[in-house]
Amino acid sequence: MNTASTKQTDMQYERIIKRIAPLWPLDSFVAVNPYWGFADQPFSKAASYLQETVGERVIMDRRWYLDQVKSGKISLADILKAAESMGVSGDDSDWMTYLQEAGQPSMRMRVLPELLDRQGHASISQYVVEQISRFLAAYYDRGQSLWRLPTDSESGLFASWRQYTLMDKSLKPMGLKAVRPLLLNLNPDATKAAAWAQQTLKIPETIEDDYLFMLLKSVGGWASWCRYLLWTAELQGKSQTDLEDLLAIRMVWEALLSQTADQDALVQWKKQLHSWMLNGKGAAENDALRGEVLLMAAENAFRQQVAKSIRHCRSYQNQAVPDSLPKVQAAFCIDVRSEVFRRHLESSMPDLETIGFAGFFGVMMDYARQGDQHRRTQTPVLLNPAVHVEEQGPQALIQKRFRRLRIGAEWKQFKLSATSCFSFVETAGLSYIGRLLADTLGWHQPSVHPDQAGLKDEERASMHCVLPESLNMDQRVQMAEFILNGLGISQGAAPVVLLVGHGSSTTNNPHRAGLDCGACAGQTGEMNARAAASLLNDPGVRKGLQKKGLSLSDQTCFIPALHDTTTDRVEILDNFSDPRLDPETRDEITAALEKAANLSRLERMLRLEPEIHDPELVAQNVNSRGRDWSQVRPEWALAGNAAFIAAPRWRTREMNLDGRAFLHDYDPEKDPDFSVLKLIMTAPLVVANWINLQYYGSTVDNQRQGCGNKVLHNVIGGTVGVLEGNGGDLRVGLSEQSLRDNHSGLQHEPLRLSAFIEAPKEAMDQVIEGEEILRHLVDNRWLSIQQISPDGNIYHRRAAGDWIGI
Repeated sequence: MNTASTKQTDMQYERIIKRIAPLWPLDSFVAVNPYWGFADQPFSKAASYLQETVGERVIMDRRWYLDQVKSGKISLADILKAAESMGVSGDDSDWMTYLQEAGQPSMRMRVLPELLDRQGHASISQYVVEQISRFLAAYYDRGQSLWRLPTDSESGLFASWRQYTLMDKSLKPMGLKAVRPLLLNLNPDATKAAAWAQQTLKIPETIEDDYLFMLLKSVGGWASWCRYLLWTAELQGKSQTDLEDLLAIRMVWEALLSQTADQDALVQWKKQLHSWMLNGKGAAENDALRGEVLLMAAENAFRQQVAKSIRHCRSYQNQAVPDSLPKVQAAFCIDVRSEVFRRHLESSMPDLETIGFAGFFGVMMDYARQGDQHRRTQTPVLLNPAVHVEEQGPQALIQKRFRRLRIGAEWKQFKLSATSCFSFVETAGLSYIGRLLADTLGWHQPSVHPDQAGLKDEERASMHCVLPESLNMDQRVQMAEFILNGLGISQGAAPVVLLVGHGSSTTNNPHRAGLDCGACAGQTGEMNARAAASLLNDPGVRKGLQKKGLSLSDQTCFIPALHDTTTDRVEILDNFSDPRLDPETRDEITAALEKAANLSRLERMLRLEPEIHDPELVAQNVNSRGRDWSQVRPEWALAGNAAFIAAPRWRTREMNLDGRAFLHDYDPEKDPDFSVLKLIMTAPLVVANWINLQYYGSTVDNQRQGCGNKVLHNVIGGTVGVLEGNGGDLRVGLSEQSLRDNHSGLQHEPLRLSAFIEAPKEAMDQVIEGEEILRHLVDNRWLSIQQISPDGNIYHRRAAGDWIGI
């Protein structure tokens, strides 16, 4: 293969690989936009393409929209308005007919193994996925397996798979023994093997990209895992070839089958490819466009509700902006669950003001516990951590924790080892009756978070995170200034500022990190809150801030806290140890937090157990949910998210957003150069879009973008991911139980994110046009931008310089 041909092939593989969205491991499971690789295409175009190639649904079935019309949630007028904006014709009668007709599925491209499946015989197409998945589960194991697959890191993924498959005894029972000699003669180099496969398959050039993409999507979960490995490597300026190797594996499997299949199957496969290539795509594109009209109508109806509430609250401005600072300020993550608690906390303590800010609190850090070999990221996955924070504590306590963890690991090894597992069950089985009973009745505590493992509650308070000594004072002051500007309190803070991170408490839940803070890369916000409070309380940092003209009083104290979103309990992490805090204020804050927790629990319970109304029973219920190993819905997490609002708090303080909005405080008057606006629109807004589209994709097509039934999940690789059942592809996205229940049905309404931002239109246009990723998301309709004008009117952005009132 000549140099030009090699370069062309590399570009082809890169195009295909970039269409795959990453999948983070279970211990840092963060929401991901499953359509990230298609952000450069219009929404409806990507929808029709995915439907035609892999059969993936991107828009809800039209019958769901018909139900929305019948229930009055959207009207035909909403549909006609959306159709006009999209340039789609039709009157009331046309749309009602369309809604009532059953949609005709598009002709989907089929891979060769599907045409080799015969009724009454084991499925070849399933076997190929199973065989690759079994190998990858062993190859990427992170300590779950007691006996590890011998691997050579220098050989690479493809060569390891080839060696594994040559020893695989399952080929013969599947009738594929002829594959082995072909594989034995195949070059172990992934690039050369892929070139052989490409030449063997002879896919028509016009659809070759589509076919290779479909091959990769046939093991799409593992492809997403390899995309994650590539993503993290690229953040560090490195390269990673596992995703290319996985594509080579799948191509080689296809080529091997084409060499061993009977002639009739090959003829049928070639005819199918030819028919798909000639099949007109206009009908599918038109159906996707009409489907997007229905989606836009639902979004317009939702935006009208939010806009109405914003306009209603504009009369509150004069009385909402006090002349003096409040007694307490409490900064929460912009997570939609915080909106509920913030609203109730402000009603419980009128002289308290809440602030919405990304939950990593501006500390772009990674964190290492004592004894950890690897640091974990505590910043949004779009960013690279710049500060390395370490855990410190009394040496005697650290050694004690190590002994406890080591004994626990040795005991687990003994229980599970091949030589002792059977005798262990016979000898000690009855002693576990008490533990099994406690698990069943929910008497024990939730699963211990890794940060707390090996520590008792009273010991945990002795451990703290420390900024590195290499971070000089100028850098610390600069970081503190960044945090204060982001919080909007650089020119004055309350005497007490709570920095409230968030996490959750669950047990027997592989996806527990998905309930924690996405801005902290699937960790709790505890360490970020501690680090930010420690930094802002540093006397040297205070002096440096004062020299820069930031008016931060010496009497202001920053207190770290953690909001448990399962129980709605807020824990003060330093037990109010700051001597500047007077007892009266401390007691007032404690009472307000408890009252807000009760009110928040009551509101959330309407979606979980609506028949329970007594506050004590509600508190018992949410506590038991976090402890119950059989509980599939400890909380609804971010289900229902649909809006992102960046505006002064007075604008939304009197609004009940029902836990559906990401709330980020932003005052354009405090941001003359719009640097904070740019940060909000390029980081928190994009993260919120990832969360929103993960919920969206998992709802509209859970089979391909969700992870199915969590009752059937089996963890593989320690923290790599889950399978649904005992085989198949690695599952991505959210489970069915995270999106719907058996009583009220769907809990997440699949809408794209609507962002409402109080800033000049020109400034927002400039930010969008200057950032390619954001421009693609906005211009291709993966999210929408609305302006909140100073007078409270709302304008929708159709294009740069083109805004219309709503």
